[in-house]
Amino acid sequence: MRSHGIPDFPDPNSSGQIPKEEILQLAVSTSVLRTAQRACMRLWPYQAPAQAQPRQPLTDDLKFAQCMRSHGLPNFPDPTTGPDGPYFALSISRDGFDPHSPQILAKAHQCQHVLRAGLRLPLVTVSP
Repeated sequence: MRSHGIPDFPDPNSSGQIPKEEILQLAVSTSVLRTAQRACMRLWPYQAPAQAQPRQPLTDDLKFAQCMRSHGLPNFPDPTTGPDGPYFALSISRDGFDPHSPQILAKAHQCQHVLRAGLRLPLVTVSP
């Protein structure tokens, strides 16, 4: 990921998971993130969830979006579903806020309680 335009991409933690909370702070465009993801997909050790699990991440992220709206961000979008699971596609000009700002990150931390125990903040991609 670093060699494909994301120099601050975090190392995996001791469980082999990429900390999504840090991904929120990368400040790269959606197109840069998507290009890097496609280029590195063959290296990703992720295994698809069992049939009983696919809806849970989307359900969690929907709850997260509702919480963010209830904390003063009425334009916070519902998640988008992609091949790697749900993510939030935000546009600073369309949605009216910078998801990387300290104020928004503080609200995200306030809403983290709606996610299943141990989950990091959801993946966010940003465009101007």
